[in-house]
Amino acid sequence: MTDRTDAVRRQFGPAAEAYLASAVHAQGEDLGNVLSFLDPRPHESVLDLGCGVGHTLRRVAPKVRLAVGADATPGMLAGARSLMEQERIDNVALVVTTAESLPFLDASFDGVTCRLAAHHFSDVARAFAEVARVLGPGGRFVLSDNYAPDDPALDAWINDLEAIRDPSHVREHTVAQWRTLLERAGFGVADEARSVTPLEVEPWLARSRTPEREAKRVREMLRSASPAARDTFAIGDGTFELLKVVLLAQR
Repeated sequence: MTDRTDAVRRQFGPAAEAYLASAVHAQGEDLGNVLSFLDPRPHESVLDLGCGVGHTLRRVAPKVRLAVGADATPGMLAGARSLMEQERIDNVALVVTTAESLPFLDASFDGVTCRLAAHHFSDVARAFAEVARVLGPGGRFVLSDNYAPDDPALDAWINDLEAIRDPSHVREHTVAQWRTLLERAGFGVADEARSVTPLEVEPWLARSRTPEREAKRVREMLRSASPAARDTFAIGDGTFELLKVVLLAQR
C-alpha cells in the first residue's frame, strides 16, 4: 500500500456516514449528466471507479446487468453496501482496489464512471490507462470531477485550498488537462458538460473532518481571496462554488 493510498484511507475511512448524508454527492446536475453520457443498457456491465459510498452506483445499477463499485477505502465500501441494501439493489459487486492497478481482465466492462474521485488518484495517467484496458471496444468512460481555471494563479489557489482542507487531495486539473490525460490513455473525448457545485463552507469542512488549524487557514483564504478568485468561485459569506466538468470519453 502506497503512502498516498494510506492517506486516502485515513481521510475517508471514518467519513462514510457524512458522505452518505451529503446532498452534494447524492444529488447534483453532474450526476444527471453522468447517467445521460453513460447511456447504460440492460445487458451491460459497468464499473464505478472510486465509487465511495455508492451514490453513482445506486443510479447506474438498476439500468444494467452488473455494476461493480471499486474503491481504495474499505470504510467507504461499507457505506456503499449499506446503501445498496437500503435500496434493495442486488446486482452490485464491491471491490477494494486502487485505481492504478485494477484487478479485472481486459475488456471486462461496457462502461466506466468516475465521479469526484480522480482528483485523489496518485497517478491519474496510469489510472486512465487501466480504465482503457478494462473497457471493451466502443466502451464509454464518463469522468466527472472538479476542474481548475486556466489562469495559473487561480489554478494554484483552488488546489492549495483543497489540499489544506483535505490532505488526500492531489490535483484538480484544468479541463484541457483532463482532456489531454484521457486522450493520452487512448480515448476520444466525445462530449462535455460544465456546471458548478454550490457549497457551504462549514459543512464542507466538517465532512472532511478538517482539523481546526487547517480550517482556519481555509476560512482565511476565502476571506482574503483576490477579486478574480471571488468572482470565479462565487465566494460569499460562508459559501462558494467549485467548478465541475463531465467528459464522455470513448474507446
